Amino acid sequence: MNDESLSVLAPLPEPVRETITPAEAAKILEQTRRHGCNPRKLDSSHAERLARDMASGSWDDYNPDVLSLCEHGAALQGQHRLEAVIISQVPRSFLIARDVPHATATIMDCGKARSAATALSSIGVERHGKNISSTVRLLQLYDVERGNVAWPAWRSVVYTNAEIVRFFQDTYSDLPNFLPLMAALRSGVYSAPAASLACAYLVHREGGSTPKANDFFQGLISGAHLDTADPRWVVRRYFQNPARPRRGNTVSPLQLGLLLKTWNLWLSDAMWETAYFRPNERMPDIIRAHSRYADAGAQREATSRRTAEKARVPGQSLSLVRAHL
Repeated sequence: MNDESLSVLAPLPEPVRETITPAEAAKILEQTRRHGCNPRKLDSSHAERLARDMASGSWDDYNPDVLSLCEHGAALQGQHRLEAVIISQVPRSFLIARDVPHATATIMDCGKARSAATALSSIGVERHGKNISSTVRLLQLYDVERGNVAWPAWRSVVYTNAEIVRFFQDTYSDLPNFLPLMAALRSGVYSAPAASLACAYLVHREGGSTPKANDFFQGLISGAHLDTADPRWVVRRYFQNPARPRRGNTVSPLQLGLLLKTWNLWLSDAMWETAYFRPNERMPDIIRAHSRYADAGAQREATSRRTAEKARVPGQSLSLVRAHL
């Protein structure tokens, strides 16, 4: 049995909490490259995501994951965290085990990664965690990236679990209120969960009229008494087509774009012969109902008042005239 094998059987060194500065992180990574102690390729995108957590305050220094250094002072485990320290330029505290045998690298990182849904469950989201976490990601992309990144490229944007939790707590904590509407859309329209939940949330948040939103979704879900020129009837035909895209990481933004486009067309009394949302189209802004319908309501009221005034006879109250209109 060689010395390395014997060292694996020996007690591992006790981890000690230490603060690592960007300069110290760079030195450790230089040792790692020089000695080739960690053949694992560094994923710069993952390091940048961790750096965002560190810079935004989402990173917890009391993370129990140990940063393992070998006898050369190279990183057997933790190179992405060290790279994130360099990118963020923020010193961080880690549990560090030094003089760890190289052979232990064969059993590192064997645990299953935690999902964003699991992270949400730790803050009390007990139901539909997977759907909510996917929708939080989609909403964040809609709110932040729709003017910068074409929607087919959203598939390349990845958020950490800590970011999903922060987005939910800071911006989308009322998302579970729309789960019943999500379920109804999935059942009646066959739209994807994240697209259904995001559409329900956005139309109520931005649409400006809860009654109009309720009217829109009632017709969209049931399909009852819809004219063939109604955009909701047209988009229902799209979703009921067996040949439509059903899988892939662009399905949810594609369906969200279709549903929001349907809302805008319906609210504008526009016609739609065929439902489509092309890759070069910008993700739609949402038309607000209140301004258009408030103006229309005020105009109808003014017209009614003028008609009543013209029909008025001496001694007759305006209220009585209105009662007969």
